[in-house]
Amino acid sequence: MRIAFVSPALNEEKLLRRTVEANIHLIERLVIVDDGSTDRTGEIADDLAREHEGKIHVIHQANTGIGGAVKNGFRWLLEQSDVDAMGVLASDDQFDPRLIPRFREILEQMPEIDVAKGSRFMHPESLYQMPPFRKWGNRGVSFVMQLALGYWGMSDVLHGYFLARTSTMRQMSLDDVADGYDLENTMMAEFRRLRATFALIPSPSRYGEEVSKIVYKKQIPRTIKTVSGMVARRAIVGPDRLGLALLALSVPTLGATLPLAAARMQQTSPKVKKLPK
Repeated sequence: MRIAFVSPALNEEKLLRRTVEANIHLIERLVIVDDGSTDRTGEIADDLAREHEGKIHVIHQANTGIGGAVKNGFRWLLEQSDVDAMGVLASDDQFDPRLIPRFREILEQMPEIDVAKGSRFMHPESLYQMPPFRKWGNRGVSFVMQLALGYWGMSDVLHGYFLARTSTMRQMSLDDVADGYDLENTMMAEFRRLRATFALIPSPSRYGEEVSKIVYKKQIPRTIKTVSGMVARRAIVGPDRLGLALLALSVPTLGATLPLAAARMQQTSPKVKKLPK
């Protein structure tokens, strides 16, 4: 199986080379998307492409946001015909390279699985490294997103480390994936629309020199709006209408319909399989 990753990079001159050198020997292709960087990120990316000729492709673009960068990387990969699976690799050394061979192994050995994905909440040994605000914020959002998406057992929705079959990615409507930090939420909504099956494996939290670029006071209202839209769409079409109706009725019935709502959501959820390291 030939695999490829997209690395969105905005002002990552400090960590980009370290990230690439730790991962490039594990994959067949890497697309680095320089998303309007104002430091030496683009120059370093071009140097890496020359050093790994034919293996690294660089896209230079005006800043579109992390989602826009990832989508343009995927669009380029989907125009090629030589990769069987593709995913996202953060350019700030936040993702553990040891998961890549495991992702590949899962997709090679489990044909019923469409996407192999990491979950930091399944790796308690390193979870303490996650800043408290991120940890509890991600837990809360993942719980809400589990209900909003209808993926029962989908922990750590906001962790963007995954490898998906190219056949699945070809069916995805990238235009419906957000350009900004709602990338993971909206991409998961597309996977849900496709009823993609997942295998989750523990992913260690790695927060060294990486610094979050999210402006939370702007992003939180956007995420609330995005999640509301997801729920509204699921309430109109698909097999989730009954579960959502029962969930809505749990308020006036003081929780009486909540067990029925949970049972219905479990029944209609695509498969989410949790695997060891």
